Amino acid sequence: MEAIGTVTGLREVTPYTFWVRMHPAFSSGIRLETIVRVDFSWGSEVFRLYGVINEVVASWDGTVTTGYQEEAYAQGQYSGVTIYLGQVVVTRTLKKEGEGFVTIPSLVPPPVGERVFLAHPEETDVALGFDEVKKAKRALPCGVLSNDEVAYLDVRYILGDNGAHINVSGQSGVAAKTSYATFLLWMMLNYPQASQCFLANDVATFLRNSRAIVFNVKGESLLFLDYWNSEWESRENTREVFLWRNMFQRFGIEAKPFENVTVAVPPKPNGQPALVHSRDKVQIYGWDILDIAELGLLPLFFDPEELEKNPNFSLVVSVIEEFLHDQYENLVRDAKSELFSEDTPYREENIRFALEGLDDRTLVRVYLAVCGEDPSCMLRRFGLPNALRDLVDLLRGYAGGTGEGGNDLVKKLGEEDADKRTVLAISRRLRLAERSGLSRLWRSILPSPSRVLNNPPRPPYALPWNRPGGVTVVDIAKLPPRGQAFVVGAVLREMLWAKEQDLLKEPVFVYLDELNKYAPREGGGFLGQIFRDVAERGRSFRIVLIGAEQTASQVDYRVVTQAATTVVGRQKYAELSKEEYAHLQGVFREKAASLLPGEVIVDQPFFRLPLTVRFPLTPWATSEEKRTLRYGEDVAPLSEEEFQKLFE
Repeated sequence: MEAIGTVTGLREVTPYTFWVRMHPAFSSGIRLETIVRVDFSWGSEVFRLYGVINEVVASWDGTVTTGYQEEAYAQGQYSGVTIYLGQVVVTRTLKKEGEGFVTIPSLVPPPVGERVFLAHPEETDVALGFDEVKKAKRALPCGVLSNDEVAYLDVRYILGDNGAHINVSGQSGVAAKTSYATFLLWMMLNYPQASQCFLANDVATFLRNSRAIVFNVKGESLLFLDYWNSEWESRENTREVFLWRNMFQRFGIEAKPFENVTVAVPPKPNGQPALVHSRDKVQIYGWDILDIAELGLLPLFFDPEELEKNPNFSLVVSVIEEFLHDQYENLVRDAKSELFSEDTPYREENIRFALEGLDDRTLVRVYLAVCGEDPSCMLRRFGLPNALRDLVDLLRGYAGGTGEGGNDLVKKLGEEDADKRTVLAISRRLRLAERSGLSRLWRSILPSPSRVLNNPPRPPYALPWNRPGGVTVVDIAKLPPRGQAFVVGAVLREMLWAKEQDLLKEPVFVYLDELNKYAPREGGGFLGQIFRDVAERGRSFRIVLIGAEQTASQVDYRVVTQAATTVVGRQKYAELSKEEYAHLQGVFREKAASLLPGEVIVDQPFFRLPLTVRFPLTPWATSEEKRTLRYGEDVAPLSEEEFQKLFE
């Protein structure tokens, strides 16, 4: 192996960084992100350093000091010597022990004048520490380096063992945020099936059975993840497709779209799925009063700024929320008393399955289905509104001063001495929410078609996200801002609830673009609190947030800094100057401003420095136009049988 240069004393040499002066024969070949190696002795000890060239500079070696001399050199009338220097960031230090080497902290600098070698591609894993994560069976491919070797992430920093969450930032339209985020998600779901998988069996099983929720926030771009990308088919047998397939082969897995995908969309006023471009098997989603009371979703119906800045408004909303939860608990107790009573007629005559182990909401649904009473009447007896309009009517009884004695909510507001003008303002906000379409998200509990139950009842609007290996795409693009916030908050609360009830062990991955819109740096209200809860407690529950945004500096600081894995796509200089990008050392900030399509900079705590990786064009469609499916077909909602199978 021939030396490409020497450790130069023209610049400072430390155990962590040094400069290599290139030999003339290799001057034109030096480039950023080249991996190099230095072998040297320090006393009686033998060391080996690996490093990555982080910066390259060229200058005259003292022979040309004026513009006149430089012009003369250009005309061939003067002799000058140029030198090329590369700054090396040490990525790994090894010490020889016996016949092999062991990893040690960087303690000594390489001697000045020591020869520097270009590392072989086979040494990439050792140089960057990938060999250790592969040996420990916790390595996940994340792209290809400039030397065409595979780069790996440590899943400990994804699944919560040492950290969790992934954040992807970059300019809209050029940074490939969605493509790379879905690429990582696809790898986590599919890499456990690779021919040579560098994951422990328990980790591979965890990932294979994990759940994924993808929020679609623009058009219908992510509603077709289970369809082939038309660019793969239109460029078949071309160099581009060959390179894309080759990358997947390097990862050890076949390229294909997502599988086990369910698409959920909001309902139209007529109850049909709100979908523009056709696809099969879609369902509508929503939440009823049982969900709203159990999960505490009422604050999501209101403007977060108004809740934060108006204490009286916030107080009355909290009183209403507390009332709903208390009444719901009363209903739960009544349902349990009836269903588990020794002389109850329901268990043998109407219920053909075991009630033990069912959660409270399911038990109430069973009770409402078999009790023989209309759900609206039963809920009214407990003071619970079955629809958004019912809650508005309950509040009107207090704000309007009508109805002597009033309903239970009126009495509660009276006990709290709630200001009538504030209650009236809340009623107006709810009416506005109703007119803007949020009433379609608050679903009414309807009478059961049969009082004989063979399975626990599941509302047709329940999101079937809790499926091993399943991907649930939740479309929120067609909703107004308050509706979008409500859906995001409701889904996150549902996941936290499931984890808190110890109903789910496997990881749950949540991808959300425009994270700065839902967890802004300033404000954020109740939804912001939910995101902080997910960011800070999600690690222990194995809830992994894959957040994407144009500007990380506009995301809640407590949310964005909890991401152990950081990805930066092409970004503007002004944004790169913010502290959120301080981890980009040397020229990486400049490089982030000029990344090419299919390139991102990835960073994890176990990396000595960020890595630029390339990734293939996704074989799954990330926009309506890129799916290989003809338009004009009818939307096919899930049948009752198909819906029930999702929960099996």
